[in-house]
Amino acid sequence: MSTNDADNERMQLRWPIDDVVAFAKRHAITHGLLCLDPNNLDLATIVPFSLFPSPYSYSHLKFIWSIQTAYNRLYNRISLDDETLEKALKPVIPIDDFIERLWKIHRTSTRRQPIQLDIYRNDYMLDTKINTMRQVEFNTISSAFAGLTAIVADLHKAILRYAIDNCYVRELTMDNQQEKSSSIDLILPNDALKKSAEAMIKAFELYNNVNAAILFIIVPNERNICDQNALIDAVQKLKSTIRIHLKTFEQLTDELLLDEKNFNIYLKSSHDEIAIVYYRAGYIPEHYINEKCWYVREQIEQSRAIKCPTVRSQLAGCKIVQEYLTHENIIEKYINDENLSKNIRSTFARMFTFDDLEARQKNINLLRENPHDFVLKPNREGGGNNKYDDEILNLIEKQENHLNYYIAMEKILPPKCTTCLIKPNGKHLLHVECINEIGIYGTMVTNVDTNEEYINEVAGYLVRTKTTDTNEGGVATGYSVLDCLDVSENNNELSRIFSEKR
Repeated sequence: MSTNDADNERMQLRWPIDDVVAFAKRHAITHGLLCLDPNNLDLATIVPFSLFPSPYSYSHLKFIWSIQTAYNRLYNRISLDDETLEKALKPVIPIDDFIERLWKIHRTSTRRQPIQLDIYRNDYMLDTKINTMRQVEFNTISSAFAGLTAIVADLHKAILRYAIDNCYVRELTMDNQQEKSSSIDLILPNDALKKSAEAMIKAFELYNNVNAAILFIIVPNERNICDQNALIDAVQKLKSTIRIHLKTFEQLTDELLLDEKNFNIYLKSSHDEIAIVYYRAGYIPEHYINEKCWYVREQIEQSRAIKCPTVRSQLAGCKIVQEYLTHENIIEKYINDENLSKNIRSTFARMFTFDDLEARQKNINLLRENPHDFVLKPNREGGGNNKYDDEILNLIEKQENHLNYYIAMEKILPPKCTTCLIKPNGKHLLHVECINEIGIYGTMVTNVDTNEEYINEVAGYLVRTKTTDTNEGGVATGYSVLDCLDVSENNNELSRIFSEKR
């Protein structure tokens, strides 16, 4: 083969990068990769995304995929075990008003609904220190972006076909054997949205009232409406007769009615009985703006409605529970398969707390000596709350008593890649060094009285990419962008191609 023939068959950029960016933004807008503008909620803008998929190890992705159903079962069973939950949460209940309120609701509520619906997302990074996937956190409430993540994969496929000559895109599922036969391998389809909808419908059917409705509890002035509405559309495409309402906690203080005879809940305005309450709010104290909002949460927990999540499941997602599971012989109590338990344990980073008086000073000294090797995480969700580097030292020196609010986790050192980040208002970052966080969605529908598992599935995946100088990881909070993965083992070939001048 001549040199010219080789060049002609080589992947190369067809258009100038500005043209590719313009195409990508048009495609994103056309296909609903949108959120509301923070300065004007009557306008929509693109959700930040990467211009092309990031390179990733197929074997590492396949590994965390393979253990997700076991992780689903682990957290489901933890949520049902009062003894374990109380032991794990005991250090923070007296000092964290928010967790104390949730715990009190759990302890004073009678379970009147055996059907439990959970939509999880298990977040990981690959740790290059040991070439192992490490769990960042396990989300049990408001596991966002299932409605948008598949759009990004399809967007990348369209961009590659538009922008690159000699680019052959193959769609792999996690059941495929990976063979070197294409330029780019994308994991498709990404069924996070469809499987979340299927789990919700299964739970609805088990509630056994075809005339009931589903209630989404949302935050006021919600920006991420396209993600949420995608789930509504997916449910109604599969079962068009289901009515779905979106309400804030504050709206429900006037509209929610609990029948204290049969413990059904209704909306006063429509008289609809509520079969499922799906929380896209309620994971931080600011969502409960007054005592009436807390009373709404209590009424829902007391009711026959299926909660996603229950208060118990929400508590199981606290960081201190994640730390507690790293203790010896805890997960083995719930996962009988020795190999599965071992695989789950392999994803645990080193973690420790500060409530044990004997170990406290030792742990503080460890942080003082190695502040760059750890991150301090509160039990709060919502992003922007972690402490790093000098922030850790400042906390120790000035507010050491506040350490009890945090869990220390060994810092993960993920592999770096170069990509292009497309953001609203033209604030793009082209050819920047980034890292990836991978989320695996899981769905579960169970009967807690009979231990029957109607659904226990791996639903799909989420990729969030951020620059290496960014510590936090939320898309909605502006720290990262949505992404997809190229598992073709072409390393940074795409970054080379997209940096070529045309």
